[in-house]
Amino acid sequence: MKVIFKEYYERATLELPYDMELREFAYQPFESESYVRHLSFSNEVELKAYLAKNVPLHLYYSSAKYQLPSAKEMEEKGWMGADIQFDLDADHFCNVKKFNFCPTCGQAVEGDVCPRDGTQAIEYVEVTKECIEKTKEKAIDLVEILEDDFGFKPKVYFSGNRGFHVIVECSGDCALLSSSDRKQIAEYVMEINVPKYRGEPGDPGWVGRQARGKSGVEIDEQVTTDVKRLVRIPGSIHGKSGLLVRRVELEKFEFSKEALSPLKGTGILMPFVSGEFELIGEKVKLREKTPIRLDIALALYASLKGLGELKIYEKG
Repeated sequence: MKVIFKEYYERATLELPYDMELREFAYQPFESESYVRHLSFSNEVELKAYLAKNVPLHLYYSSAKYQLPSAKEMEEKGWMGADIQFDLDADHFCNVKKFNFCPTCGQAVEGDVCPRDGTQAIEYVEVTKECIEKTKEKAIDLVEILEDDFGFKPKVYFSGNRGFHVIVECSGDCALLSSSDRKQIAEYVMEINVPKYRGEPGDPGWVGRQARGKSGVEIDEQVTTDVKRLVRIPGSIHGKSGLLVRRVELEKFEFSKEALSPLKGTGILMPFVSGEFELIGEKVKLREKTPIRLDIALALYASLKGLGELKIYEKG
């Protein structure tokens, strides 16, 4: 699997901030649960050369801008401001399918450990295409609030897994907003402490929004208030799905392997469990310990979700 990621990053086009020399970079290696942080690069060539030797499972840059982004201690970096990030996760808007199973015996498990053989259980979380569509509609509502009520010009990205990142690139006073300032913005978009108005559908702000039957958008408040948050690099692969973090036009967005996978070809998956699963919007039946040939996007997705092991990748 690491080879697949390595080959991708050799040809990847990454969307990097124009002021990347002010950003901290970080990544999670394949062999570790922890991150390698406090990295700094002046240009994309430097970054790509580093990635050729250090293949990332997950890849990030900081929302914050620093005088010394490579300083090892946060207080030594010299914070200069930060962009504003909003995260919308599908499991906030849908009842997602979740269950634990043993990768050795393939049986459902209550708790974290299989009582039969002591194997660490795998938690599988299934997000359907329908659920992603609901999340997309909420992202459209969020963009409307940010544009109409704040005058922001947000950029929207598919997170690479099960939701969307909405980024407001900041300079000047916007970049210097404190955590408490950002908390007020977060609460406003979630309609927290917003009075109930009586107005017309065409009225501005929450007056018109409430008249149109709209409600607040649930976001991860901690992400928005964090002035030193790490952001997934657009163009990178999400290590829990094999899909790209990608800038999108919400009205045209489609949750599909064709739109979101950087890979072509097929893969042989050895399933750990039996059942029917929805993988990137497609229904797939798996049978425990019975190899199955799938499109590589589906095989890699299933493997990273813990449903089986990717045995062979045949390029298309």
